Amino acid sequence: MSILLAFTIIPLVAGLLAILITGGSPLLIGKWIEKGIGKTYSITLMMMFSLPYFMLISDTGLFDDIVKGIMRRVKVSAPIVCVLTVVVACICELDGSITSVFLITVPLMLPLFEKFHVDKRILPFLISVAILIMCNTPWNPKILRAATLMGNKQGAPAHLFIKLLPIQLFMLVLLIAMAVYFGLRARKGNKEEVTVSNEELLSQFKDTELTKHNMFWWNLLLTAFLITVLIAIPSIPQYFVFAFGLVVALAMNFHDLDQQGTLLKKYASTLFPVAPAVLLSGVVVGVMQESGMLNAMVKALMAIVPSAIGPYFYIIIALFSTPLMLLFTNDTWFYALMPLVAAFSAQYSVPIDVVIATLFMNFGSMISVIAQPQLYIATDLTGITIDEHIKFSFWKLWGINIVVVIFGVATGVFLP
Repeated sequence: MSILLAFTIIPLVAGLLAILITGGSPLLIGKWIEKGIGKTYSITLMMMFSLPYFMLISDTGLFDDIVKGIMRRVKVSAPIVCVLTVVVACICELDGSITSVFLITVPLMLPLFEKFHVDKRILPFLISVAILIMCNTPWNPKILRAATLMGNKQGAPAHLFIKLLPIQLFMLVLLIAMAVYFGLRARKGNKEEVTVSNEELLSQFKDTELTKHNMFWWNLLLTAFLITVLIAIPSIPQYFVFAFGLVVALAMNFHDLDQQGTLLKKYASTLFPVAPAVLLSGVVVGVMQESGMLNAMVKALMAIVPSAIGPYFYIIIALFSTPLMLLFTNDTWFYALMPLVAAFSAQYSVPIDVVIATLFMNFGSMISVIAQPQLYIATDLTGITIDEHIKFSFWKLWGINIVVVIFGVATGVFLP
């Protein structure tokens, strides 16, 4: 069953059953759906402009130029190759597309991994964790999903971004440290010195007809301006910030109106089915909340979970999110589990943004092809099997998962 069908039919059937059981009017279902969609429409609008904006900026070569600028200034070695993998993946994920991260980073870095005799299984692992880190940007589809759970709170994506920023920075430092360790271990195992010139490194980048090197500073300034406005002036609707950015970026970089139209059609095709799924997730949330189903589930959960554990239930779920994600898709994690845990935790005065932040990373998604089918792209390009990726990454991801939760609790980010 497709996610769009599930988000449309299942809550409708569940809502009608609830009405039959309670003896309410069938007309109530329309009001529930309307209230639910009201929680997600502004997030969907933002996604419709933010994702095409970053795809456009990526096509102009802004991110490639940043990576090349870094590569020109480093002496390549096994540890540097591993760290560069993290940097390149983080920069590529700025456009919000996991597929493009794997398609760009793996072919770019794999020859260097082979040349410096670094274990190839490390490559998709480092990229996967980098993707998790960079999902915390106010325009990323993952954080936009999470923001829909906060109802009509103004600037919800930016609020979550700021709350999760210490976690994001900690994870980045932790991942870079792991990358250095992997690189040093590989260098220690090399019997002869390996050298790669910066020219050889840079030769892997290829320009396209959309590349605009001469617009680098203008595109960088525009992007920095949009992010600043997004965070500093929450009263401006976030979808309008990126609508403004998209039309200005198109006009600056591509003067031909026909080309602009072609590009918009290209970027629009990438919005499906993610944007409609985010919009229709409001139907699930609306029916669950307004029909009383969510309250009934919370009462059932409270009868099972001891009251001494109740205030920390969301933290326990977070500690086990890596193995738990093997049972969930991203959508069921965000729209089935998280609303239930948030409503349950609210009974113990835990704010919803704390619960969302704590459960946001769902580390196990990067070893589950049910949650992240793009992993097949990563493993195929790397030349390893999905089983090898899971075996290599599972315990490391769970270890990072536990360390991050402990850090979040110690710093107060994951506490009320």
